[in-house]
Amino acid sequence: MHTLSVLIGVFALASAGGYLVVRHAVNSTIEHQALTVAEIVASQATTARSVYSSEVANKLSRDGFGPNVDWDKMPGHVPIPAQFLKMVGRASSENSARLYEYKPVSRWNLEPTQGLTDEFLRWAWPQLEAQDRPAPKAPIEWKAVSRIETAPDGQRVLRYLSADAASQQSCAACHNAYEKRPDILARRVADGVPTGKQWQQHQLLGALSITIPLDKAQALAGTQINETAVFIFAILVASFSAMFWFNWRLARQERSLRETEGQLKSRELEARTANELLQARQGVERAFAELSTYMQAIDQHAIVSVADRAGRIVQVNHRLLAVSGYARHELIGQDHRVLNSGTHAPEFFAHMWHTLERGEIWRGAICNRAKTGELYWVDSAIVPLTDAGGQVDRYLSICIDITERKRAEQDMLRMATHDSLTGLVNRALLHDRIHQALEADKRAHAQAAVLFIDLDQFKAVNDSLGHKTGDIVLVEVARRLQACVRGEDTVARHGGDEFIVFLPHLQDAQAAGVMAERVQNRLALPFMVDGRELFVGSSIGIAVFPDDGHDADTLLKNSDAAMYQVKDSGRNHYTFFAPHMNQLATDRYTMVSELRGAAERGELLLNFQPIIGMDSGRIEAMEVLLRWQHPQRGLVSPMQFIPLAESSGLIVPIGEWVIRSACEQIRAWAAAGLRVPTLAINLSAIQVHHKALVERIAAVLYETGVDASALEFEITEGSLMNKTDEVITTLQQLSQLGLRLAIDDFGTGYSSLSYLKRLPVDTLKIDRSFVMDIRGGTGADADDAAIVRAVISMARSLKLKVIAEGVETPHQLQYLRVLGCDQYQGYLASRPLAAADAAKLLASPKVVAATAT
Repeated sequence: MHTLSVLIGVFALASAGGYLVVRHAVNSTIEHQALTVAEIVASQATTARSVYSSEVANKLSRDGFGPNVDWDKMPGHVPIPAQFLKMVGRASSENSARLYEYKPVSRWNLEPTQGLTDEFLRWAWPQLEAQDRPAPKAPIEWKAVSRIETAPDGQRVLRYLSADAASQQSCAACHNAYEKRPDILARRVADGVPTGKQWQQHQLLGALSITIPLDKAQALAGTQINETAVFIFAILVASFSAMFWFNWRLARQERSLRETEGQLKSRELEARTANELLQARQGVERAFAELSTYMQAIDQHAIVSVADRAGRIVQVNHRLLAVSGYARHELIGQDHRVLNSGTHAPEFFAHMWHTLERGEIWRGAICNRAKTGELYWVDSAIVPLTDAGGQVDRYLSICIDITERKRAEQDMLRMATHDSLTGLVNRALLHDRIHQALEADKRAHAQAAVLFIDLDQFKAVNDSLGHKTGDIVLVEVARRLQACVRGEDTVARHGGDEFIVFLPHLQDAQAAGVMAERVQNRLALPFMVDGRELFVGSSIGIAVFPDDGHDADTLLKNSDAAMYQVKDSGRNHYTFFAPHMNQLATDRYTMVSELRGAAERGELLLNFQPIIGMDSGRIEAMEVLLRWQHPQRGLVSPMQFIPLAESSGLIVPIGEWVIRSACEQIRAWAAAGLRVPTLAINLSAIQVHHKALVERIAAVLYETGVDASALEFEITEGSLMNKTDEVITTLQQLSQLGLRLAIDDFGTGYSSLSYLKRLPVDTLKIDRSFVMDIRGGTGADADDAAIVRAVISMARSLKLKVIAEGVETPHQLQYLRVLGCDQYQGYLASRPLAAADAAKLLASPKVVAATAT
């Protein structure tokens, strides 16, 4: 009963709500339709007014009559458009059965019925005036004003006010003239209205007031709403009745279903119980089958054995026999020690038995020895088995063979701790060994030493003969070092051509010196590679523990500093570390840091050394030489800072600065009217192998506007030997830019005639070491003279120009002239000059060359 009451209440509320919603929707629709009708009426009225103004009034104006306010008193005249619109509005209202009415209104209209006669017009007119603009250049987008209100007779009406602007200039002119009439001015003053109002085209001149009654439409809609409500109510009543009947039927069916469901659950429980019993039986059978399979699989892949409480073997599987190599009768009754490899300490097995005796499973990796003596590793789990009384009476051992995994781990460990090329200890393992040995030496008050070994001349071998030959030499060096040391010593490759020998447990420091001499003697022996005899020397720095350091890093750093001291003092010997060597290393680091910003600070400058033509005796080129004017150190020698720039990589940006500065100097000299000779610029091996070299040189030439023929680049033989194909490609690209190329210091490397033929070079420069020894005697200077003669002859055959460096005496000059040398440079002609001094020399008409006698 309660449910029925709720349903009836819901039904009543739904009916009432639906009626109100529909009624509200219909009223809103009527209002929107009335607003649409008002917009249409306003549009038609405006159109009628425009047609009347343009077609009728203008026609009569041309005929001498036209519109006039007082048209009814003047024959041949017609009403003005506003009066015409008033008449049309009145007629439209009468002919439309009062469905709507409209009339023109204006604040400025003197006709009482066409002014702002009611509250709506007085409310709406200011809203239209607010949309007006002082001097519109185009028609204004007017927005009509409307509202729904109740008329004095009680009817609901739509009031609508639409702007009626001066659409034509003639309209504005007509009203402006009308406002200037004396009688109109007098009436404005009498009515208290401001005088002198003037309009422009498109401004608000008047408005169209439209009134549309809504009661008739609402009455008709109300009738339709009532009829629709009755129809919907009937449908809802029928639906409610049907729903009530279906609800009653569903309730009966639900009771029947609950009874059936109870019967099914009872039978389902019986079936489930029987099924569970069947599944349990099948599960036991399946588990037994799977257990048999697992046991077979374990027997195939796992090493299984069973031992009694005393540790004697009582059972083994075939896998254990296959791995160990023993027969079954050789293991049964034996202790597991028969498989002991001796790899593990006694403490290892003591811990294992202690765990088992507590009744816990022991897990771990064990290394065993097979009957053949070969070692194998197993990952083992030993399970204590108890009897009915809970006492351990057997041990089950299940093992997996992990020998291959252990070998892989050892290989990986070796790769992580040893050098891949030589097999020597790497830096990581070296640090660890030094640390452990030093701890022992501290307790024993013993000494230890680190020998830092750097190979001399190895770079020349690597560059000239290739990395493959260099690798063979490194492997042989490693073999010789290992042959020199004791079993407790460590030999490591530190990187590149640097090696470390660590000597622990020394009685005195002199033992380190003896070892250094032994190493140098071994490394001084020739290396035979592909039938070729090669020689490398060694520079060795020694740091001794504890005098020169108490840890690995300090000993390595100090031995490195001692090694650099050996290199600075002639190479190929050894020296012990001294405290001042750290200062030298610090000075090198400081100089690199200061060199990094030298160009930006204006400390780098260029000098120019003239290159003289043998025949002309004039300056035909100049070599560009880099100088560093340090604010504290003064003029730093290129022999000091150029190697530092190359080792730190700064030579690349510094080299580009040199090229750019040389190009800017060419432009400056040319602008001064000087005859600018070719400038020869040195390229280091690092620059030659830099991928962006050609691109950067081309960019500098483009940015400075210097022609490529104004430059020549000098490349040493050593930079040509490594990565031959890449170097040839780079030189060809430089040549294609129009640059000239020269091989500097020729004769000091390993160039061959066949190799030179492949290079796009234009010039060979004979190294100064050969020229300086030409004195006209015999012996070593005669050999150098022969080398110079051979170089010039070879250059002639290859159609290359030859320049001799380091010419200091007239005898040297005359000798070179006789041999056919093309150009020379050296102190005989001129020392390197600053840019200003070089400019003076270029401006002088004087012949620079020295005359040979």
